[in-house]
Amino acid sequence: MDFTAAKLLAPQLEHLSARGYDVHVACGRTSEEHWGRLSSFTTHDIAFPRSPSPSRMLTSTSELVRVVRRVRPALLHLHTPAAALPARLVPRSLWPRHMKIAYTVHGFSHQWPPRGPGERLVQRLEKGLAKRTDLLLFQSEEDLAEASAREYGEPLVLLGNGVQDEWFEISAAEHRGTGPLRLVYVGRLVREKGILDLLEAVNGVDGVHLDIVGDALPSDRDGVSDEVRARAAALGPVFVTVHGMAKPATVRALVERAHALSLPSYREGVPRSVIEALAAGRPVIASEIRGNRELVTHGKNGLMHPAGDVDSLRRAVVAMRNLNRDDYARMVTEARRSADPSRREAGVYDRLVRSYESLEVLP
Repeated sequence: MDFTAAKLLAPQLEHLSARGYDVHVACGRTSEEHWGRLSSFTTHDIAFPRSPSPSRMLTSTSELVRVVRRVRPALLHLHTPAAALPARLVPRSLWPRHMKIAYTVHGFSHQWPPRGPGERLVQRLEKGLAKRTDLLLFQSEEDLAEASAREYGEPLVLLGNGVQDEWFEISAAEHRGTGPLRLVYVGRLVREKGILDLLEAVNGVDGVHLDIVGDALPSDRDGVSDEVRARAAALGPVFVTVHGMAKPATVRALVERAHALSLPSYREGVPRSVIEALAAGRPVIASEIRGNRELVTHGKNGLMHPAGDVDSLRRAVVAMRNLNRDDYARMVTEARRSADPSRREAGVYDRLVRSYESLEVLP
């Protein structure tokens, strides 16, 4: 969707343009704001379905083939399973002869190990399609290690995920003193992000204020915006504030005044909101899942809890609230230290360009 491309990929694409690459973007157009953010690139409105619909997948993939055959790019770079799975099922004979295919794995749509027959099928499909991909780029070290162990093929490259330099320039958090612990959540308001668990966890906990930043997208299948707002209203503004979608400067300001960030997701790749918080020196309360595990070390730069376990999440919130000044200061220091230079966007962009060059895809 244009939201994802505008919010997450545009800076990367701008870097490629600055290096001399001619960048085209194919994604679903949902709003003038997000589509306008992509105006510096050649855009193609192709709505890839986010739910399994064979007819819609066939329509969008056929349109992608038509666009690619017209543009004849040196590289087709895929970014979501919704596009990457059907696109790599297309026979190579239908693509331009010398075109390479890359796929950035932002987080496989299955867990490790896969759970249930559906996830096992997707995992086998991903392995088979990896053989038809010229370059697999991974944001998650865990995904890379699992794919390598299962012989997904070569090359498999750790790209990582990073954030802008300004997150590292935010002043270090101070102890909350006698005021409430200011906790912030940044993400889509969908069920799998665990936002309803977080609201349940803070309910009845004194000395905590939760700022919620984000909303559901029209294309989200499990949006819970209305339920979030209803629960927040029941708790009252003293305990919860819902900000909706916010500009980057507003998000940074809310993180800067927060003492900690919470991300209780059920599934992630390598979450940017956690990297942003750590870079700003804010400890993180996170679910113990792929992506979060390689960013947060329990008791050092944050606290972890089992995904979906509201009681454990509540205990983590209370523990963060009850930290004394010295223990909190140590966690703040460790948070910023853990967001090392490899988590800066500039490093991610350099690794991306080197990966292109390894395929002899040059501007």
